[in-house]
Amino acid sequence: MEIPVDLGYGARPSELRQWDREFLWHPFTYLQEWLSPEFEIPVIARGEGAYLFDAEGRRLIDGNASIWCNVHGHGHPKIVAAVREQLERFAHSSFLGFSHPPGILLARRLIEEHLGKWGFRRVFFSESGSNGIEAALRMALQWQILSGHPERRRFVAFRRSYHGDSLGANSVTGLAAFKAFLGQSGYPVVWLDDPGQLEEIEGAESIAGLILEPVIAGAAAMVPWPDGTLTRCREWCDRHGGLFVHDEVFTGFGRTGKMFGFEHEACPADILVLGKALSGGVGPLSATVVTDRVFAPFARAESIEQNFLYGHSYAGHAVACAGGLACLDVFAEEQVVSRLAGPIAALTESLAELAQRPGIKEVRQRGFAAAVEVVEEPGTTAQTNYGRIQGRRVTRECWRLGLAARSIGNSVIVVLPLCATEDVVREAVRIIGEANERIGDS
Repeated sequence: MEIPVDLGYGARPSELRQWDREFLWHPFTYLQEWLSPEFEIPVIARGEGAYLFDAEGRRLIDGNASIWCNVHGHGHPKIVAAVREQLERFAHSSFLGFSHPPGILLARRLIEEHLGKWGFRRVFFSESGSNGIEAALRMALQWQILSGHPERRRFVAFRRSYHGDSLGANSVTGLAAFKAFLGQSGYPVVWLDDPGQLEEIEGAESIAGLILEPVIAGAAAMVPWPDGTLTRCREWCDRHGGLFVHDEVFTGFGRTGKMFGFEHEACPADILVLGKALSGGVGPLSATVVTDRVFAPFARAESIEQNFLYGHSYAGHAVACAGGLACLDVFAEEQVVSRLAGPIAALTESLAELAQRPGIKEVRQRGFAAAVEVVEEPGTTAQTNYGRIQGRRVTRECWRLGLAARSIGNSVIVVLPLCATEDVVREAVRIIGEANERIGDS
């Protein structure tokens, strides 16, 4: 018997799940499992703070921070008020040849309050992280051409990397799963396993830029980079004439314990890409932020071809920008980054305890981002039976125990909204341990 829950759309949970199977195709979703009548599709009815509530009214810790976009928790009153106020004015107006107050003010505050001291001066808004990366790569190539170096067409990227799904962003993504069908389409890339291989690159005079996710490789299952990686890459770019591109779509806005990941080494890039949390989690918004050095040749463009011909219909969406302004307010007013010290310590302590238990292969953490890698059943791989991967099975059990988690391979990701308390952190890690034990005993 279904528990009556007000879903707001006049449909019962069972009906919604059936219609989902009939009419939808979800991204990054194992369809063989999803379409099975036995699989209980997770239907989210509402959110509150660090929690989600499903269609049956069960409370779940948002252990995935809503695909890493939710930063201050669901329904933060300041962000809700800002979005409502902007909606009452207008929802969307083109940013192609027009402007609007929330976009102008968000760009100004990003520069004046956070990024200007690191040399950044201009903000180019897009809709998603992939779009922001696309813009960055195109900027780097066109900058080289405008600067008199049309021969610089290649990028340096790392095999342990993910930068987006669109063709250009995918071409600098090194994870093997994303190459299965596309291969090396898009931009030509020099692939490295680690920064120690930089000096082995041949033909450095053909490099347009180097792209890296600072501090920790998020979609590579939260694998931290060695200390000094940013500085080493920065020095190499400066010596060889390539632009340094930072992908902070995930690592930006407090995730690593500092406002931006590059601050751990005080090592900024030439081009910085922000996304996910930028809008406060209320809408699609990314920002490609550049220095005066990068912007200068575009500002001098004398023909339409020399201008930057890139952009999307919903770029700089007014409602998302309004959410972004409120998001910055919350960071300042609630001292969010400094307040994270306690929850980060609780996460470190809980993971250290979990790491000692049977069935746990490794724990990895940088700031408020972590992963728990569980031991796999012998002979099971994504190629042989994706649905039997231990990490996937543990994730499903976490849902039953009250944690909305997501796995990457055999790594269960721990990325909570920044509003999560120390108790919530400990409970999330405890559930992962219990879920793994239950699966092991089954």
